Amino acid sequence: MRLLALADQFTQFNDQLARLQPAYAAAQGHSSANSLVSACREAVQAIVEQPMYAGVALTEATVRIKQLAVLTGQAVRHLADAKALLAAAPPPSDTPTRSGDIARRIELARELTLLAPVAAVESASTLAAEFQRRRAATATGADALAPSQRTALHATARGHVVIARHQGREAVHSRGNSVHIDTLRALEQAGLVAVEPGSAPPAFGAGPPRDRVRLTLTGAMALTAALGRSPRIQALTAPTARPAHTTTAVPAKGR
Repeated sequence: MRLLALADQFTQFNDQLARLQPAYAAAQGHSSANSLVSACREAVQAIVEQPMYAGVALTEATVRIKQLAVLTGQAVRHLADAKALLAAAPPPSDTPTRSGDIARRIELARELTLLAPVAAVESASTLAAEFQRRRAATATGADALAPSQRTALHATARGHVVIARHQGREAVHSRGNSVHIDTLRALEQAGLVAVEPGSAPPAFGAGPPRDRVRLTLTGAMALTAALGRSPRIQALTAPTARPAHTTTAVPAKGR
């Protein structure tokens, strides 16, 4: 579950960089990025300490997270530059150029970490499959999940699910349209996902913010149990809409 928590942290980080004003995004983002570097290193240490043979699966999972630490460290430097530009007092004539430089550095930081949730979930999937391969499978609560529900939880963990409203209608957007509103409602009712209103960036510049769908603790536990058996999900896709609930952040424990 540690890696699912890491994926969730990166999703929130990227949402903030895309949604917040440059001054706040640079200051808050710089602090958050530093914390994410530490979280990546802690995750690597947790993987290394797993009681399993250091084979290809363990190596691949470890390397993915080490790469995230490096990329996030580069994002830290871009955000530090943005903070420095904000703190400077340039002549009024330089303001447009300065604002553009700040926005560019924030965007570069976001690009470096945009695929981090996917990498973290892939590492969790690799480790889960290896654990299950090395020990006899046992029945778990994950067996009660329908394939569409496992797909929705997996997409949510990757930061691929948002909800948007248009002309009084709500729609779920996910990579490859893999998640349907009825499935999401069922998972929300079961307490496996929660919706954070207005926490995801808009689909276009002047549009309204969208609602981010996140795993709850219960949802993270269910996905952790299902990861080794879950079908591979397609890469990134667009966002969608639904009512707001309070989100329980995924704890940074376990796998």
